[in-house]
Amino acid sequence: MLKKIWIEGLFNKFNYEIELKDEGITILTGPNGYGKTTILKIIYAFAVKNLFFFFDLPFRNVVLIQENNEIRLSKTGPDALEIQWGNKKPQIHKKKEIIKDYKRLLANSSYRQVDENLWHDRRTDTLYTGKQLFDQLIENDPEIQSRHYKNQMPDFTNVYLIKDQRLIRKNAVRRRRNFPLYVEEKMRENFSSTIEEYATELSESIKDIFANASKIGQELDSNFPRHLFDETGHISEKEFNKRYDVIKKKRKSLSLYGLSVAKEDSDTTFKEANATALLVYLNDTEKKLAVFDEILEKLQIFSNILNERQFVYKQLAISPDFGFRFATENGNELPLTELSSGEQQEVVLLYELLFKVGPNTLVLIDEPEISLHVAWQKEFLNDLSEIVRLRKITVITATHSPQIIDVHWDLVTDLWKLTAGAEEIS
Repeated sequence: MLKKIWIEGLFNKFNYEIELKDEGITILTGPNGYGKTTILKIIYAFAVKNLFFFFDLPFRNVVLIQENNEIRLSKTGPDALEIQWGNKKPQIHKKKEIIKDYKRLLANSSYRQVDENLWHDRRTDTLYTGKQLFDQLIENDPEIQSRHYKNQMPDFTNVYLIKDQRLIRKNAVRRRRNFPLYVEEKMRENFSSTIEEYATELSESIKDIFANASKIGQELDSNFPRHLFDETGHISEKEFNKRYDVIKKKRKSLSLYGLSVAKEDSDTTFKEANATALLVYLNDTEKKLAVFDEILEKLQIFSNILNERQFVYKQLAISPDFGFRFATENGNELPLTELSSGEQQEVVLLYELLFKVGPNTLVLIDEPEISLHVAWQKEFLNDLSEIVRLRKITVITATHSPQIIDVHWDLVTDLWKLTAGAEEIS
């Protein structure tokens, strides 16, 4: 995991040495123009191996210090970068050479160059300008990245960036008929609603978990006789009641989200003569329900936080059929895009933290306060701290809001203070 980042000559002006906080949350503050968002982008660009970002960025050196590794990136010329880590020999990367390498790789992929500055993705039937392709598409194409950088850049911690623009996703430009004639006139930008995408995504994820649970359940049920014959132990009434009570509570929790996999057997009671069979029953039932442990924890945090926010006259519902949605006080379904911008921000940000980010990930959050009411801003870090603890993630967030910080000033790194007035580097 990243421990410290040192930047020299950012914007030909600033030097920063930023040490991540032990609590797992580091807050970057400072006036506009001091590079809060840029620092997040630096970390993310390195994680996704997007060297094009650094060619256009004014800086001299960036040093990323991890637990057992130190990586140095230096600008040695207008279009040249040097990377060094460990005991390896420094490697020089030139912009023109990288563009040539990418074009060669793209020639063997689904991307076809149709003009000097235009590329066609045959998988999705979309068009990209050269800048769109290199600046946006390549950084999100793991296959191309791994082929080009397999031995040229060091491993880096998993990083997930939550951008300030979260509610709308910009999709690739799409072509129309008669391609490629008059192609510039026939290109258009396509946007989609993030909150609607996430609702659909959650529905699909839950259905996948159901399918896996069904498979495991069928296997356990078919093997129950063998498990019973092989079992030599037994269970006491006290232990049975304890474990069975946990099972009933978990089933009840699952039913709140439409995740019930079986009807609760209210007639299951302990009998000494059935102690061995009941032990096998408990073991198998716990294995069936364990499939839902991770998604259940996420859904409980997701729904608890959103319910605490008390969206005005709106009630959250979660189901495998639709993922999540909101209904009015009259029970009428409310289109997700008709939530207020603040409500959408709350849902999208929380969803990304819980469902898009895996354990041991460095999460970068830009301006979490956008569109949030002051009261919600003050709750943000409390909720985030709980998510950091449960999901075992590390967070760096950039904010202008003192309400976001609230009483957590011990987590703040102020860029203005680091520069002592931001005097220019001589």
